[in-house]
Amino acid sequence: MKKILAFITFLLFLLLLWCANNKYQACCESNSNVVKEKTRIATKREAPLVYKWNSSEAITNDLWDAKKIGILSEYTNGKILRIVGPYFKEEGKDLGIARAKSVFAKLDGKVDSTKVEFEAKLVDFYDAAKTSNFSGTDFKWLTRNENIQEIDNKTLIYFPTNSTKKVSNSNILDYLINVVEALDGNTKTITLSGHTDNVGNANSNKKLALGRANSIKVELVRLGINPDRISVMSFGEEKPIATNETKAGRQQNRRVELEIN
Repeated sequence: MKKILAFITFLLFLLLLWCANNKYQACCESNSNVVKEKTRIATKREAPLVYKWNSSEAITNDLWDAKKIGILSEYTNGKILRIVGPYFKEEGKDLGIARAKSVFAKLDGKVDSTKVEFEAKLVDFYDAAKTSNFSGTDFKWLTRNENIQEIDNKTLIYFPTNSTKKVSNSNILDYLINVVEALDGNTKTITLSGHTDNVGNANSNKKLALGRANSIKVELVRLGINPDRISVMSFGEEKPIATNETKAGRQQNRRVELEIN
């Protein structure tokens, strides 16, 4: 009887050992599948636009069509598309420009070549850059018309000679509406600086420039921006961005510079 009980106990022990082993294998296989799935998804969800080391060719995948549609959907009259290509110091800035131009070709002629500009940006090197794909292309639609010039981190708003009157120009008003929308839901602030050409008295020009900046502030407040978020200053004729010897140059100097901080 004791031998039978001992034999049954031994069988139960073997059964428990078998179950535990199968459970461990199932668990490990399950975890392995999760890791593999995550890896596969990460690979598939790679950026829609990438490059290889020292190559200008823009490489796209199945995510690019949606990205392209998003870019093109933001186009309106009076805007140009800035494409900024990344480059590492060892590669050189020219390769960044070449990458931006390669991206333009991927837009399949949907943007007129006169409505695009190319730039390059230096990016920090990392160990895997030479052996794996990397992204970093920037796209931005910029407003460019006779009254509004978006340049880098600021916007130039041009005024007629000796003018500080209420803003009524449709180009300027449309742009200011976009500024208000961009500030909705955040705590960013606006700096407005007024400038003039060198025609007339320096003190008068300083007042004129201040009046121009304030006219933009009045319009922004009317559109819903809290006046406490707007700083205004005047430089008069002190900081020209073009020659005052020509009519075209003086026109460029009669401006308000708007910066979002």
